[in-house]
Amino acid sequence: MEPPKRTSHSPHVPRRAVLGRTAGALAAAMLPTGALSAIAAQPAAGATGTGAQAASAVGDSLPAYNEVWTSKSTDITGSMPIGNGVQAANVWVEGNQLRLLLTAGDAWEENVRLAKVGRLDITFSPNPFESGGFRQELKLHEGEIVITAGSSPAITTRIWAGANEQTIHVESDAPSAFTVDVALTNLRPKNNPTPATSSFTFMDLVNTEDGYVGIQPKIWADGVQDVPGAVRWAHHNGASAYDEIMRLQKLDPAVQDDPLTGRTFGGQVRGDGFDRVSATRLLSTGGTSHRLDITLHSSIDASAGWRQTWGKQIGDLAAASAAKPVEQLRTDHRGWWDQYWNRSYIFVTGDADATKVTKGWLHTRYVQAVAGRTPAMPIRFNGSLFTPGHPDDPDFRMWNSYHGFNQRFAYWNMLGSGDFDLMQPYFDQYANSLPLARARVKAFWGQPTVAEPSAVELPATQGAMWPEVMGLWGQAVGGEYGWNRTGHGDSWFSGSWTRWLYAGNVEIVTMMLDYYSHTGDTAFARDKLLPVAREVVKFYDTHWHHKDGKIEMYPMYSGEGDRNLHNPAADTAGLHRILGELQTLPTSLVTSADLAYWAEVEGRLPALAVGTNAQDNDTAWGTGDRLKTAHDVFLGTDTNNQNLYPVFPMRLFGAGLPHLDLAVASYQERRGKYPANGTQDWRHDAIHAAYLGLTAEAKFQTVGAFRAGSWRYSGFGPGSADGEPGQEAHAIAKTALQSMLLHPGADDDAILYNAWPSEWDVRFKLHTTGGRTVEGQLLAGKSEHTVTPAGAGDLIVDERDSGAAAR
Repeated sequence: MEPPKRTSHSPHVPRRAVLGRTAGALAAAMLPTGALSAIAAQPAAGATGTGAQAASAVGDSLPAYNEVWTSKSTDITGSMPIGNGVQAANVWVEGNQLRLLLTAGDAWEENVRLAKVGRLDITFSPNPFESGGFRQELKLHEGEIVITAGSSPAITTRIWAGANEQTIHVESDAPSAFTVDVALTNLRPKNNPTPATSSFTFMDLVNTEDGYVGIQPKIWADGVQDVPGAVRWAHHNGASAYDEIMRLQKLDPAVQDDPLTGRTFGGQVRGDGFDRVSATRLLSTGGTSHRLDITLHSSIDASAGWRQTWGKQIGDLAAASAAKPVEQLRTDHRGWWDQYWNRSYIFVTGDADATKVTKGWLHTRYVQAVAGRTPAMPIRFNGSLFTPGHPDDPDFRMWNSYHGFNQRFAYWNMLGSGDFDLMQPYFDQYANSLPLARARVKAFWGQPTVAEPSAVELPATQGAMWPEVMGLWGQAVGGEYGWNRTGHGDSWFSGSWTRWLYAGNVEIVTMMLDYYSHTGDTAFARDKLLPVAREVVKFYDTHWHHKDGKIEMYPMYSGEGDRNLHNPAADTAGLHRILGELQTLPTSLVTSADLAYWAEVEGRLPALAVGTNAQDNDTAWGTGDRLKTAHDVFLGTDTNNQNLYPVFPMRLFGAGLPHLDLAVASYQERRGKYPANGTQDWRHDAIHAAYLGLTAEAKFQTVGAFRAGSWRYSGFGPGSADGEPGQEAHAIAKTALQSMLLHPGADDDAILYNAWPSEWDVRFKLHTTGGRTVEGQLLAGKSEHTVTPAGAGDLIVDERDSGAAAR
């Protein structure tokens, strides 16, 4: 196998180095004969025409996919989500009340848990929910929930979280007078110094495997404040576990700001015509129209005057919102949602599955928007902001941490949908914690160390590393690092399932590189991508001994099931990908020292794990070779198909790239197949099938991944293993559907209709490399599309259909 070759490239974005011949001229050859109707840089449409096309598609098609219910719900599992990306709520009607479970992406309590802010129960008189009709609709284009119920009178209530403010609005109107009663349920009404120490929810304080309690959790009460004409309440972290967690891991707490101690979060509810009848209740006068404003706020002040500071902050925010006409706020809010929906869209028609994937894609994107704008605090893979809690613990969450393998799925698909702003919290979590990640490597491996529990000696290590199970500020989650250190060195992790699982480090760099190739954002490359990439490469180069001039990654994990491996495919492929691409970045971004070092490390990389069995590692690949899990393991026992990392996310193999037959055969003979070998939420066969251009298989797997969970709202996916409402399966399906339609090919090329079924028509707008959007339609086999801007690379129009499913 010859080493990667590179071609010159446009100044906009880097071309991606591939294994084997650089694929600019090779792309067409990698697709089956007759697949291509055109390989040409498409003419750019004028901005006005393109905008009008998008507006027409969205305006005409989007309302048909609103979620509509004609009956009330029984509990929170029958809720719809609303939010502006930070402040959010579960909204449902239960019995004779409208309920809002309030939440926020920055409401972190002292035990390192994302907390609920409070619950509001709203009662109308006359009560429209006792009799008469009922209709609850989540209106995607408007970003609001509208509930119409009753007959004497029929009351219509609109709930929306202002996209440009910190206030959730509840507007109610009827043809005759009615009153509104609002009651706060304080979710933490009293101190609980000894809550049950479940390692699932207190993962930073309690060991995840043996239940050893490092710090006894303590839940402190929320305080209700006396504010005329309003209900105001707050939770304050008078102390936190931050310092102890950092010191446990031999890290200086001062290496970065403490995000917990002194944090205050809470809410204020007010409305014109509402009187405060108790500390937790408002009652309106009679009228035909009522507006209720719910302002949520979080800030940090560890001083004795925190009440006054936070109280003034939330009071000012509430007053600013109240001072603006609701029509102006609503217009601005709808403007944000309009630009969001016109940024990208997919509307598929042709059969019931086409309707399912369209609604699934739209509502997945909606759920990401309502919860994905909190700075440096990414979307949680296990419930997002909308977890129900437990009766005795409103903040309970399964796996209360950021698991790298699971977190990634929500963000890969944002490249194709052009939601680059929503990706920043994920990137910032890494970029902001880079000093900590460097300090961790120095503390754990700055001197030669034995890799416990093996007897393998590791050399002194440089660079930065983020653990697979990461916490809010980039720390190793305390319960995975381990609180009982007796008999163990500083670098030992007690979590046996993820101890030497490092692939998330090369994957975050790969995602950053793809972000840059989609946006050409030089400030991002300079300030986030390159600082992280430099340190990750240095870690991999120095953390293990070299054998015969090559890095020998051992001991290592591949997934949670295959352990003590040599050179796993995920990490090896990731290093080939990032080192090849880093060397193609513009010279204005990198130094000559960077390029020289990266070339040296690239020369030290082990070959990809490819062969016919566990012992065979070929460099000249033949028909019997397959992608392996590691140099010393063929497929292994882990059913998450770690051997396919070179396909996704690394894109060293796939449609339009060399050795497609090898990758397809490896997929067909994979260890874990959905649904035969498991239906876990993180199964991502759909992405692999789409990346490989397997049309029928990709359709089958994508439709399956858009399956429903146990909650009523179709935008919430399954989450039986990690906690509902699930996020992973639908995020995987969103990635796959986009790839079926438009897939990055070799260099700056892109493949249109990469794995698209002939029975599906589609109207679409998606984003790809070179800062391009591709917008158009495929109707009755005829494609019309425009590329804006033109010239960054070729658009390969693939008219293949089919092939039997490979399941």
